[in-house]
Formats: sequence, C-alpha cells, structure tokens
Amino acid sequence: MMNIPPSINTIIQQQPYPLLFAIISGSHLYGFPSPDSDYDLRGVHILPVREVIGLETGNEFI
Repeated sequence: MMNIPPSINTIIQQQPYPLLFAIISGSHLYGFPSPDSDYDLRGVHILPVREVIGLETGNEFI
C-alpha cells in the first residue's frame, strides 16, 4: 500500500465538480518513484447535465 500525502486529499476536495473516482498515475502507480517525484492525478468528474449537453464546447480537462 502506498503512503499518500494529505495534500492529495486536499487537492481532490478542492475540485469544482464531484469526483466519481481519482487515481494516482505515473511513476507512483508503476512503483518507480524517485525521491523528488511528483504525484500525477487522474479522475472522472460528475458534471451537471447543462454543461454536458448542448452545442457549446467546454473544457476537456481541469
């Protein structure tokens, strides 16, 4: 089990939309982090229907 710093939870809680899930990717996921490695986060947000359906394009990532 990986030791996740509390700052990761803070970042997740600050997101503008609720998260369906979030994962750590990159070197930490593969088990090869160096002492100065950062954390790569990926997740899926639950967006309001009005922002998903329509003719206007929105942000592809946050």
